[in-house]
Amino acid sequence: MATIQNAVQAMVDKLVADMQGSTPLSAEDQALVSNAITKLADNDRLEKALVAVAEEHLDVATQELKQATSNNTSTMANATQSVNNATNTLVARSAQLSQLDSITPAIENITKVQQQASASYVKPLFGLSKLETPSTSSANGRTTAAFAIYDSSGETHLVRPSYTANNTHEQSRIEFLTLSDDASHKTAHFTSFVYNNAFEQNPTSKIFQYGSSAFLPLALKEQPNDVKYEVVFSSQDSVSGSVSDYGGIFCKTAGFNSITKPKKNLNALDQWGITTVTSHVYHTVGVLYDNNKHCLVVVDEGTSLLIEKYRDGNNITAISISDEAALQNYVNSGDFTCVNFIYNTLIHPYGTNRYNHAEEAMSSYAQNYHGYFGILNGVTKMGQSQYSAHYRFTEEKKLEPINFFFTSNSEPYKNGTQNGEGEVTVALQSMAGELLGMYQYRSKPDSLGYQGGIMAVAINCINPYSNVGILNEHYLYNQYGLGRTCRAF
Repeated sequence: MATIQNAVQAMVDKLVADMQGSTPLSAEDQALVSNAITKLADNDRLEKALVAVAEEHLDVATQELKQATSNNTSTMANATQSVNNATNTLVARSAQLSQLDSITPAIENITKVQQQASASYVKPLFGLSKLETPSTSSANGRTTAAFAIYDSSGETHLVRPSYTANNTHEQSRIEFLTLSDDASHKTAHFTSFVYNNAFEQNPTSKIFQYGSSAFLPLALKEQPNDVKYEVVFSSQDSVSGSVSDYGGIFCKTAGFNSITKPKKNLNALDQWGITTVTSHVYHTVGVLYDNNKHCLVVVDEGTSLLIEKYRDGNNITAISISDEAALQNYVNSGDFTCVNFIYNTLIHPYGTNRYNHAEEAMSSYAQNYHGYFGILNGVTKMGQSQYSAHYRFTEEKKLEPINFFFTSNSEPYKNGTQNGEGEVTVALQSMAGELLGMYQYRSKPDSLGYQGGIMAVAINCINPYSNVGILNEHYLYNQYGLGRTCRAF
């Protein structure tokens, strides 16, 4: 009897002949038939069984079918076991994957604990690049006060007030600058001499002493995400220190003509409990900063309308504020921070004298001081004419104050015989109570029998994001101009 292969060949021959006739198969039919035939032709055991049946050798057919069944059963069993093994592995792995939900917060907690441990470690500061030119002349002295915003990028944006007015020495300028995140250099965006007898509406070289300033992250009117740091003035409108001649607030780029006089004594508390200041006194001003729009917000004295102040000008809103209750409701409905500007001329900020508990300018190398810049128990000590001011601009682009705590110790000296040494420790804390960083600086005199400088204010500023800041002991024996960048490692 012919084999299946021969039968298949005969079938193919017949199909080919039919295709040459009047009713050939379609291409799809040909493919299906050919594929089916191939499958049959390749099944060697099935072929032998069929041939045996056809030749009436049933015992051979039965054996071949049993063998085929046995092989298939064994293969199926192996396949089943493989599937079971894979299933068990997947179940085990799945159980492990399900633990990720609990692992993620654990990792976050570990990271937080590490950050807290790092913040609580008191880090020594190392001086790096000089900022001033040392000299025996007091004209080279620099203020120990600062208005600082610590950007999450690691850069620090500063206002360093003038040490004194009517001095044309370069280091007596007021400075608006950026300190690099690696402490390698400063970039001065604007500097000016300060005078109490000369006035420029939009100052280029003569800032009027009777006013205050800030350096703030502000957006453009039509581009709220385009945030850059901008010089902002609170100024008189003439050569006068009188309240009646207070001009208002304007951004340097927008120009003096954009000046807005806040409605006098109309104030509100921000989310931190800091109140705005609209007394029209030249050295005290507190202005609302909108954390969503990145602009300053002022109630105009003449119209009672809210005015938003951007880098490129004002947006006069249709919102009318009639009294403090209305202003407070508006503030409560948004996300605002009160910014206290710093007086244009400020030699040394104030702290508490440890010996007599008096609050006074920290100007003595022989006294120990302690205190804070910020807000504590409802008492605000930020900027204006007595204090330094410290803020941070977070990753979420929110401006918020931080508490800058300090304590200093200084040893007495005897001229020519006994050195006076000292140290200052600083702790930075967020408004939520999170410790951001702790830093320490120690100083020894360079000349035998003299002091190590004014220690309480030796750390002008220190950025907790990059651990970069400014050191300035103000004065050592016969030497001024000691300011330099610093860094903690």
